[in-house]
Amino acid sequence: MTSVQGVSLRVLQVNLNHCWTAQQLLAQTILERNVDVVIASDHYRGFDDDPRWFEIVDRKCGVLVTRRSSVLITEKGAGTGFAWAKVSESVFYCCYCTPNCSLQEFDEFLNGLEGSVQCHSARDVRLVIAGDFNAHSAEWGSANVDARGSLLSNLASMLGNVGTVPTFSRVNASSIIDVTFARYPPSTRPLVNNWRVLTDIDSASDHLYIEYTVTVSDREPVVTRVDRSTVTGDWAVKKLSLPALAEYWERVSGALLPLPTTASAEDHAEHLNQFLIDSCNAAMPRRALFKGRKAVHWWSSEIAELRKASIAARRRYQRAGRRADTEGRANAFVEYNEARKKLRLAIRRAQETSWSDLCDNVENDPWGAPYKLVMKKLGHRSPTMDSHAALEIARGLFPELPPVDWSTTPYFVDLVIALDVRNAFNSAPWRRIVDALRNRNFPA
Repeated sequence: MTSVQGVSLRVLQVNLNHCWTAQQLLAQTILERNVDVVIASDHYRGFDDDPRWFEIVDRKCGVLVTRRSSVLITEKGAGTGFAWAKVSESVFYCCYCTPNCSLQEFDEFLNGLEGSVQCHSARDVRLVIAGDFNAHSAEWGSANVDARGSLLSNLASMLGNVGTVPTFSRVNASSIIDVTFARYPPSTRPLVNNWRVLTDIDSASDHLYIEYTVTVSDREPVVTRVDRSTVTGDWAVKKLSLPALAEYWERVSGALLPLPTTASAEDHAEHLNQFLIDSCNAAMPRRALFKGRKAVHWWSSEIAELRKASIAARRRYQRAGRRADTEGRANAFVEYNEARKKLRLAIRRAQETSWSDLCDNVENDPWGAPYKLVMKKLGHRSPTMDSHAALEIARGLFPELPPVDWSTTPYFVDLVIALDVRNAFNSAPWRRIVDALRNRNFPA
């Protein structure tokens, strides 16, 4: 089922702190939260095998349109410290500026970003600029102001910031350095809605998840998936039982009551439709509905419990950091590190086991899950290769045979005789002809 009215894209924004565990948990969070667009900065590794992923040259941040969403990246570009992608009628900017860069480098980064934004502003498009700027200002709720924040405030005043909840948290410090700006034409409704920091979900990073929805223009017929958990599935026609259908018709043939003469055409149509539905229910089962995956292939209840334990240990560590109990803080820190280590090791073991099972399935069922997984990655794209690669593959599959000296090599002649039975004029019996061929070592 699809819908084109009042469509919104669910966006997840996060700084992964270059953490392997954080990036693995991101894949699970995308499925759990039904995310359409991911704005990720300081990621561990890019999604290079996904054509819906686009990142900047230094691979510090990027925009990912998930496979759940039916929208695509139609335009894209990048500059120093930022990348942008046009999705539907909105342009998403992903930005990251390391805290180690100088103020002059930060100013050059903002100049490049502002120039790119102004190019899109001339086209009157909707803009969402998000990322980790490592800048503090009261404009977005920070308790203090630094030089970076003063420079970024000029850009914020042009766009308008969303959200003032701390997005970066450590034991005894929290700040708002992950921010979201939005700009949209005055004639349209607000672009960013339901902006919130997900404090109850462990990201395995010092930065928390930020989730919000971005309104898609009704003028564009964007097709999105609708939750079908409450929709009844169609019938499995391949399992139609004609005897069961005949038995049902025979059973209800005398029980059907005719409609009164005053019934309208709509009443007759509804009565007939209900009869057909009951007939189909009696003759064939319903098809199972695909409700979508809610977990990555390596996810398990054990990992989910370890993730909860990591969240609890982190909160205890943060509470201990706000107290003067040095010993309690040290113990909480050890417990938190131990919980994170257990979670990381459990994810690695689960991924290794899943990969081993997948390799075993290749041997047992080559056309099963491994084949479907590879074909899903390839999609409907035709494989591309140059003529040289194709020639090398052909030589490997069909190697050249060594030359043969036929003057010294014995050979055998295979004789194939085609007999036209209808027009045969040989007067000898067929039994004698077959015996003669067999005695001369020719196949009959």
